Amino acid sequence: MNRYTEMLVFVRAAEDGSFSAAARNLAITPSAVSKLVGRLEERVGALLFRRAHRNIVMTPEGEVFYQAALAAIEAVEAADATVFT
Repeated sequence: MNRYTEMLVFVRAAEDGSFSAAARNLAITPSAVSKLVGRLEERVGALLFRRAHRNIVMTPEGEVFYQAALAAIEAVEAADATVFT
């Protein structure tokens, strides 16, 4: 998977409040969500979620990354729209 996919999965998990819900919405396994978020956290060098029993809470670093990820996703979608409209 690529960085864009990691960001999409991270944003979905943040918005859904759990890896399981994000997995259902993305049609992938909860394990895949966990692995992608873990890989993203390793790459950026920060814990983005505090994991509790069956739910997640964004860390302060996660909140900052969430805003940046939303902007990046919107930029990619806008670039696609210039070509595919």
